[in-house]
Amino acid sequence: MFAVVGCASAACRGDVRDHLAWGDRHLGAGRTQEALAEYQLALRQRGDDPDVLLRLAHGYALLDRLDETGQYYARLLSLDSLAVDQAVADFLAMAKRALSEDDRARFARALEQVEAMRPGGVPDELALPFARYYYELDEYARALPLYIAVVAAEPDSVAAEVRYELGRVYYELGECVQALSNFEVFLESRPSGEQRDDAKWHAGHCAYRLAEENLLAGRPSEALAGFERVIELGSPQALLDDAWFERGEVLFGVGEFGEALRSYERVLDLNPSRTGRKVRLAEERIRTIRYRGAGAEEG
Repeated sequence: MFAVVGCASAACRGDVRDHLAWGDRHLGAGRTQEALAEYQLALRQRGDDPDVLLRLAHGYALLDRLDETGQYYARLLSLDSLAVDQAVADFLAMAKRALSEDDRARFARALEQVEAMRPGGVPDELALPFARYYYELDEYARALPLYIAVVAAEPDSVAAEVRYELGRVYYELGECVQALSNFEVFLESRPSGEQRDDAKWHAGHCAYRLAEENLLAGRPSEALAGFERVIELGSPQALLDDAWFERGEVLFGVGEFGEALRSYERVLDLNPSRTGRKVRLAEERIRTIRYRGAGAEEG
């Protein structure tokens, strides 16, 4: 923690010593504004002296004045990189005060300074509220490393809501493998609720997308599992007939005509008005399978 340096300091000479000393007395008595006025006078007389800059930066931090704190620490660190420990400590203290006052914008700004000075320097207990700040602003790329840090810190005790949020972050960033994994963990622990329905919708989208990719890559077994996962989730409803149809196509391709037929029939069941996109294709496949069966019986 910041320690006030008295007149024994080598920097305490002449008039500058007097202003520093008076500033230190004011600061020690809790008169921060008066201390800063003295330190400003010392700065005018001595220029960018590290002792003066440190006092100014710390004084402004005590007042939660982020801009001035950042300004003086930037000047100080350009002269003395070892002062980074005190800078980080001050910005973390400001972040914690802001969080206790529910000032999330100030909380995030303070931690952004910590990250700029010491990447990865946000402590575990602040990582989740910091991640959620970015999450709620839809700044998913900035939220992701913080959520990863939260999970890495306590992998066996991560709250279900964190898994859901991390799934959403991965989904929005187009990373469906990781998104689906986190949604699955969330769904295993959350039996009901609006958030569960939303997780199923996003998980279904990802399962379908991955199934299509596996199909294009020549991995029919993985594709089949993906389409069947969409069906199990029952969401998104708009993709269910597509999932049943594509399941039928995979099974048709490997000669599982009985199961393929059941899949195509489910497409028709989901479209009683026979207006769905896959209805005509499903009907054609049904006729083909039944014709094959009739031909086999005749033979």
